[in-house]
Amino acid sequence: MSKIIIEKQRMRWLFGGIGFHNSESTMSALMNEEFMNEIALKSFREISPTFSRVFAGYADWTREAMDSFADYYDKTFRDAKTLLYIVPGRMPMPDEEFDIHEYAEKVAENLDYLINVRKCTKIRYYCATNELSCGNTYAYLANHLDLLKEIHTELYRAFRRHGLDIGLLATDCSGVRNFGQIDWATENMDEITESYCAHLYNYDYPPSDPKGYDYYIESFSKPVEAARKKEKRFILGEYGINCPGKWDNGMPMGNDSAYPIDRPEEEGIYALALVEMSLACINSGCFAGCFWTMIDYPDPIIRENGDSKEEKAIYDASRFSGHGMSYRYNKNGLIKWCDDESDYSSRASLYTMGYMAKLFKKGSRVLKCSWDNENIRCGAVTNADGSVSIAIVNRGKDTDKAEILLEHDCIKPLRKYVYEANNIPYNDFCDLQAHSGKISAKNGKIKITLPPESVIFLTTDYTDRKPSEILSLKKKGKTLSWKKCEDAEHCYYRVFASDKEDFIPSYENQIASTVAECITLKKIMPFYKVLSVDRWGNTR
Repeated sequence: MSKIIIEKQRMRWLFGGIGFHNSESTMSALMNEEFMNEIALKSFREISPTFSRVFAGYADWTREAMDSFADYYDKTFRDAKTLLYIVPGRMPMPDEEFDIHEYAEKVAENLDYLINVRKCTKIRYYCATNELSCGNTYAYLANHLDLLKEIHTELYRAFRRHGLDIGLLATDCSGVRNFGQIDWATENMDEITESYCAHLYNYDYPPSDPKGYDYYIESFSKPVEAARKKEKRFILGEYGINCPGKWDNGMPMGNDSAYPIDRPEEEGIYALALVEMSLACINSGCFAGCFWTMIDYPDPIIRENGDSKEEKAIYDASRFSGHGMSYRYNKNGLIKWCDDESDYSSRASLYTMGYMAKLFKKGSRVLKCSWDNENIRCGAVTNADGSVSIAIVNRGKDTDKAEILLEHDCIKPLRKYVYEANNIPYNDFCDLQAHSGKISAKNGKIKITLPPESVIFLTTDYTDRKPSEILSLKKKGKTLSWKKCEDAEHCYYRVFASDKEDFIPSYENQIASTVAECITLKKIMPFYKVLSVDRWGNTR
């Protein structure tokens, strides 16, 4: 039997949450209503990440694009109280016409509007540019670090002039070989830098290789230590696992995609490996981590302006959604976005990373985990309300029995959520898998069975309750509508249909999940039921 020890040290480091780079925040105008309500908003609210990274804060951001961002913020980040780390996809090339002072002032003016007029108050961190890139030149500032400092300094001064409580991040470099740029920043930019940030994409260890976890721990520990020496924290701004040579695909258009896109047979183990990467982020001392991405970029679009609302939305999205969106495929999401095939289905990673973000939240404290089995990895946090969340990875190809020694009082049983790489809990509506029972901690001990190549989530961060009953269902033509749920804990609706009046709602007769109070029916049935799902996954 394997043994896992989870210790409650007297002083534990503060954790800011696992989240995602949220591309949808500047692309929502491209979504059709069904995709918006039944996939994008529904999934965000179910997961409710408390930390996110977004492309935002452009100097030339139009008022229309800023208002679109703020409207999305109102539907998502506001209720989830998501802390935001924003960065322009790429800042303009600082050529001889470039005025750094004027540029920084425009950035500050736009952020002033979002924060003080549109009340996007959770914008907390800002980085000068994505992966030190300018214009069409990737990582241009990596070879001009003094210029990065100059831009950083002007942004710092502009934010102070506008009274913006936004901490600057540096350097947003990508890859272990570039982490030395963070050392340079700590020595040259520390007085005007609140925290340090970088990205890591793993190209060296395929998901099936168990050596990845140790590599991540070693890699993340270096910038964590560099930041700690300056009494600062380190944020893992982007992370993921990609295939070697992903750009060299022989196509005229680039392809930025996750590992299993080209190796679908490894999708199950890939989703497990992402949890390993997330646990390494937590256990190495990172302040927060953002997986790239929650939802795919949409299929490439042509950047062109026009007269209609739709044309202007496409134009703004192509300008303010990261460099290259108009011509590059970007398929890294937990959920697909493929309009031409109407494919908005889930990937295996939804059922692992969804719970990493849902249960490992902003404001938690990290517990120290150790284990005696080389196939096991574990991470755990406690929350201010005394609840605890634990994630356990079993890399082994056989079922394992484990005893957990938990140095934290659990006043109620732990809910258990299971993910098996060889039995992925796909759901046609992108709903997270339900809990599969509860486990009690007896005298600080928990005994659990770990399926082969699996992730087990355990948590007391829940409330058993009955959500409000949904009333006043009406069908008119192909539209089914109902009365809005006023339950403060309501998250979204599940819709069911049957040819029998007294049917029991189940996955087999589910026809939709949505945040809206109506859906368009694809098939007319005589009887319908709608259930409210609350933020803990309870239904009624």
